[in-house]
Amino acid sequence: MGIFTLLITILAFTAGSIRNELVLILVGTVFILVLCGCFLAILGLSWFLRKKVCSASVRIITKQIPAGTKGSLTFTLGPGYVLRKAGKKQFLRLPGILLRYEMSLVTKDGRCIHHIFDPDFLPEGVSVFPVPERGAYYSAYDGFIIGDIPGFFYRSIPIPQDTSPRLLVTPKIAETSIPLQIRFGGTLQRSQPHFLRTDNLIDHRPYMPGDDPRRLNWKLYGHAGDLFVREGEPEPPPHSRLLILVDTQRDDTLYTPQAACRGVDLLCENALSLIITGTDRGMDLYIGYTGGDIHGGTQAELALALAYPAALPLSGPEELPSSEDRSILILTLPRIAGTESALDRFLKQRNPYQGVDLVFLYEGNSYDEAAETCVGIYGQKSGVTARRIRINP
Repeated sequence: MGIFTLLITILAFTAGSIRNELVLILVGTVFILVLCGCFLAILGLSWFLRKKVCSASVRIITKQIPAGTKGSLTFTLGPGYVLRKAGKKQFLRLPGILLRYEMSLVTKDGRCIHHIFDPDFLPEGVSVFPVPERGAYYSAYDGFIIGDIPGFFYRSIPIPQDTSPRLLVTPKIAETSIPLQIRFGGTLQRSQPHFLRTDNLIDHRPYMPGDDPRRLNWKLYGHAGDLFVREGEPEPPPHSRLLILVDTQRDDTLYTPQAACRGVDLLCENALSLIITGTDRGMDLYIGYTGGDIHGGTQAELALALAYPAALPLSGPEELPSSEDRSILILTLPRIAGTESALDRFLKQRNPYQGVDLVFLYEGNSYDEAAETCVGIYGQKSGVTARRIRINP
C-alpha cells in the first residue's frame, strides 16, 4: 500500500511539473507528507517500544479443549513491566498508528488458527478465538504489529515461542458408535457386562476360563485349594486388553489434503467413542497413532492423545506402534495406491498369532469401491479380520 501511494505521489509531482498544475503538485505534497509522517511514526514507535514488546508473552488459558469450542488467552509483560488495569493503555499511542498482537498456530497437517487482537483493549484481560478443528497446534508465528490506519506501512516484531504444542484440541465424540464385534484373544466382546444379581455378596462359584481374574477370591483359595470367583459384581469383558491404533496415512490419489484431515478426524472421533464405551465396561484400553507412541490412562488422558494424530503421506517413514500383549484394533482410511505404508509394515512385522481387527472407516459413498478392495486384500492376511464401515454424513 505504501509503495502504491508513493507511485501515485511521484506521478502527481511529475504530471504537475510537466503541465504546471499547482493542484497536482499540492496533492503530491500532501501524499508525501502523510507517507513520511506514517513512516517516521512507525519507525520511532517501534524503536521506543521494542524492549517492552519483546518482553510480552501470550498464555493460552486452557491448553486442552474440545473441537468446536472457543479458546481464550491472556497477554502479559515480562519482568520490570507492570500491566495496568483493564481499560488503561499499556503502550504509548500515536495518532493514526495501530498496535496489534498477531498469533498463528498450525498443526502438522496444515490446519491453522490465526488470531489478532489489540493488547490495550481486552475485555477483562482475555481475548477469545474460535477453535473449529481437532489437532495439536504449534506456534507458527507470534509478533507485535505496528502499522498506520491507511495501511501504508507496518512493522512486525517477532516474539519467540517454544516448540511444544501450545493448544491441544481433542476430537468430538462420534454421534453413533461404530458397530463392531472386537475379538479379544479369540473370544467375542460381550455386548453387556456380565452381572449376576444376588443379595449375598459372599456368594461364589467355581472359576471358569474367561472369567475376570480380578474377581478371584484368593482367601477362599487358600482354604479350599480351588479357584472361586465372587458373584454379585459387574464383570468386565473377557480378555479385555485392547490397543486401538489410528492409522493416519492418506492416499493422495483418493484424498485431497482437506478431505484427508476430515478423514483422520472421523477415525479419532470413533476411537474416542470406543474408548468411552470400553472403559465404562471396565476394559483396559490403550491408544496409539502413526508416528507416535502408545498412550494409556484415564478417558481424559486418552482423549488428549487423540489430539496429536495428523494426516500424513502414504509413503512416509512414520510407523505404527506395536504391543504384543494386547489385541489390536486398527482404524484406517481406504487406499488404492500400491505404495507400502505403515499399515503394511505393521502387519508384516507383527506376531502372526496376534489377532488384528482392521476397519476401513470413511464418510459418504465415494470410497466404497476402494474400501471393498482393501477388505479383500487385507482380509487374506493371516490373523487379520478386515471390514469396511461407511459413516453417512
